[in-house]
Amino acid sequence: MRRVEGEIAQLEGERDAAMLARDVKELDRLLHDKLIYVHSSGVIDTKASYIAGLRDGVWDYRRIARSDQIIDIHETCALVFHRSSMSIAARGESRELNNRVLAVWIPFAGSWKLVALQSGALSIPPS
Repeated sequence: MRRVEGEIAQLEGERDAAMLARDVKELDRLLHDKLIYVHSSGVIDTKASYIAGLRDGVWDYRRIARSDQIIDIHETCALVFHRSSMSIAARGESRELNNRVLAVWIPFAGSWKLVALQSGALSIPPS
């Protein structure tokens, strides 16, 4: 179990790094084709729309910091709960986000793939 927890923690780190670098090739490797990504705003993306948004500059991640991470391994999935603090430009507008996140990884074709992500705002900054 500890080995799998370490592998999932590493994959989460690789995902953060790919988001910061806008590395769509790396994200393509990490994300499952049936990914459902629910942003803290409630907007839903698929793998294709999320990667396109990152590639096209809809999201420009500038800082990502995670804390309070718990990785819960099951036979058919790994659940990653954490707090995420990030600076991002979304559609050109700078934002500071403070979210709770649940990421769901599944074993697929010899590796782990992110199949679902749900993000919820802990606080909404004033407009």
